Amino acid sequence: MSRGAWIAVASASSLLVLLVLAVVIIDAANADRIADGIRVGTIDVGGLDKTAAGKKVTAALAPAVRRPVTLTYRSRRYVLRADRVRMRLDVAGTVEAARRRGREGDPFSRVLGGGEVDASVAPRLAYSRPALQAFLDRVVRRVDRPARDADIDMRNGRLVRRHASNGVEVRRSELFAALVATAGRVSGPRTLKVPVTVTERPDRTLADLAHRYPTVIGIDRDKKVLRLYKRLRLDHRYPIAVGRQGLESSPGRYKVEEKVVNPAWHVPNSSWAGSLAGKTIPAGDPQNPLVARWMGYHDGEGIHGTKDLASLGQSASHGCIRMAPDDVKQLYSQVKLGTPVFLQ
Repeated sequence: MSRGAWIAVASASSLLVLLVLAVVIIDAANADRIADGIRVGTIDVGGLDKTAAGKKVTAALAPAVRRPVTLTYRSRRYVLRADRVRMRLDVAGTVEAARRRGREGDPFSRVLGGGEVDASVAPRLAYSRPALQAFLDRVVRRVDRPARDADIDMRNGRLVRRHASNGVEVRRSELFAALVATAGRVSGPRTLKVPVTVTERPDRTLADLAHRYPTVIGIDRDKKVLRLYKRLRLDHRYPIAVGRQGLESSPGRYKVEEKVVNPAWHVPNSSWAGSLAGKTIPAGDPQNPLVARWMGYHDGEGIHGTKDLASLGQSASHGCIRMAPDDVKQLYSQVKLGTPVFLQ
């Protein structure tokens, strides 16, 4: 290689070294400056030093972080208040994250590439992790549940249908991350749906119960009304008489255990029965108060027809449920053994 060529190579090498040195010096001089195009959320902090960026981020985001976040699950709401978990904006951490995002890559791409990065970083939050975990624990305890089968019950004399529900479990780690992200939003809704996983399905739905119990009897002692439900919907009301004071009809949940047409009366061994106690009075006998039909449901108690129509609407029987003869026949034809009887 000629001397001129050596000189040219040496000159080029010197210029390259100078270029590298200049790039390193320029990059180092901008080390505390946030690259153009960097945002915190939607807040533009590009071109600012850490002090100026900190002031801008504080003014824009600190008030937002103090606003409550509401978690929802169905109709329930759980409100997280910042002061309860000592949540605040981590200004220094947020600005540092923005600075580091703009410093990704190498000095040449940062200096010779124009130094602009189109990127956004999420605000950093400081909070008491145990306090936030305790808040999530309360939410989880209220939301997590096993599968629940459908059921029926009587309340205030009326049939209550309890719907089946799936077993669910809160996706806790997902909720934790989403909660922190929502708390750091500058604008927009601060409401978050609780994420859950269905863990099991119920074995019995209301449709299953309606099929299993095509008829249900509800007896309201206070209003002296028997309600007949078909497929868990009210079908008919009948006036009745119930047990008198001291011989009240027994409240509870029973089922029809016996059905008899023109029943004999097996008189209980009770003092109120007098000389008839322990006897069996045949059907049609004037001393037999059981008329037309009998549907037994509990310990000698049952539903039967009566000749004493004036007693309907009263507390007048010895514990049984009295009905008008035509009504008891109609009811009898519509219920079968095993039909639920709710007596309240």
